[in-house]
Amino acid sequence: MYNTDEIYASSDLDFATPEQKYEHEKRLVEDHTQRLRDEIDTVYDITHNFATDPDGTKGLAVFGPPGIGKTETVKDALNDAGADFQYEKGADISPAGFYGLLWFNRQPNRILVLDDVDLNTGGKEAKSIIALLKSATENTFKPRTVSWLKASPNAQMREFNIPPSFDYWGNIIWITNETPETLGEKKSTAKHFDALVGEGGRFTPANLDWNKKDKYLWTLHLINNEGMLGKNCRSRKGGYSKEIIKDVIDFLTTEYPVLRGITPRYATVVAHNRFRFPDKWERMSKFGNAMGVANGRNK
Repeated sequence: MYNTDEIYASSDLDFATPEQKYEHEKRLVEDHTQRLRDEIDTVYDITHNFATDPDGTKGLAVFGPPGIGKTETVKDALNDAGADFQYEKGADISPAGFYGLLWFNRQPNRILVLDDVDLNTGGKEAKSIIALLKSATENTFKPRTVSWLKASPNAQMREFNIPPSFDYWGNIIWITNETPETLGEKKSTAKHFDALVGEGGRFTPANLDWNKKDKYLWTLHLINNEGMLGKNCRSRKGGYSKEIIKDVIDFLTTEYPVLRGITPRYATVVAHNRFRFPDKWERMSKFGNAMGVANGRNK
C-alpha cells in the first residue's frame, strides 16, 4: 500500500503510478477546498461574534469577489445569533440618506448591514459618508455622537424630526466587492478609508481574497457536497435535476480555461439556462463571460 502523504509531499511525480497521481491531485483539491471552507467559516464566526459582543468593535468589513456567498454567510450568522439588523442592498447613498439610516438604526445592539453600497465614489459626498462612518464606529463603550454639520436640516430630517446631532449605539457591517487595496487607489478618499479598514482601523476586516481557481473549486464543492443546485438550492424551489446538475459541472469544467470567472452565483445562472433553454444554454451561459469570444458566438 503506497503512502499518499509521501506522494503529496513529493515534488517529483514522474515515477508515480496513475492511481498515485490521481490520489495526489484529489488530496490537493480536498486540502484546497478545506482551506476555502475554513475561510468562509471564519467569516461566519467573526460575524456571529460581532453580533453577540456589544463590547467589541463597532464595525465589520467583509471583503471578497462577487457571487461567492458573502451575503448568505453574513445573514446566516446574524440570524443564528438572533441579531436585530436592517439590511440595505446595492444602493447609491447620499450623506443625508446615510445620516437618516444611522438615526433609524441608532438603538443599542442594532446592526446596519450595507451590502454592495458604493462608498468609494470619491469626492465630497464620499468623504462626508466616511466621516459619518468614522463617528458611528468609534470603538468606545459610550454612545458615539453623530452630527449633521450643515447650515440647515435636509428634507428627511424635517419630515422625521431628526436632530442635527444624536447618540448612536448601533453597529455597522459593510459587505463589499472591493479590496483593502482598491480602497486606497482613490487619492481623495484613501487616507479616510485607512482610518476605517487600514491597520488599526475602526472596522474588523474579514477578507476573502480569492482568485479564479478558488472560486471554481468552491463552486464545485457547493454543487457536489452541499446540494447547492439540488435539495439546498436557494434560487429555485426543489432545485434542478441530476441531469442538469451533471451538465452544469461538465460545462464549468470544460469551459474553465475561457471563462472569466466561475462562482456559485454564475453556476446558478448556468443551471437555469440549462433548464429553460436546453438547445442554446451553453451559448447563452458564455455570453459576456468567455474571454476572447465575441458575443459568445463560438458555440
